[in-house]
Amino acid sequence: MNSATAYSAKPNPCCQGHAPDNRAQAEPEHSIPLRDCVRTALESYLQRMGDHQINDFYRFVLDEVERPLLEAVLHHSHGNQTLAARTLGISRGTLRKKIAQYGLKSANDPRNL
Repeated sequence: MNSATAYSAKPNPCCQGHAPDNRAQAEPEHSIPLRDCVRTALESYLQRMGDHQINDFYRFVLDEVERPLLEAVLHHSHGNQTLAARTLGISRGTLRKKIAQYGLKSANDPRNL
């Protein structure tokens, strides 16, 4: 959490072509629903854990998902926090708190140069 990260979204090969069900897609036959990508990632993680004891997995997953969710939506909204908050369905104040919590900064921030 110490190092600040610019808003960015890395493509995930699992989810290439993903779009909400109500949007037209160029190649719908290649679309993989987001929930399937998440399920695949979780199953893969659990399989790699093998017999190791896992505690508080629910909290772990939520913590792991929140940061990239914020990064992706902020990237999608070109750093516009009002639009990002509306997209996420949270208040701008809550978004700003989470940006600070994860040490995120705007892609336009001169500290990124």
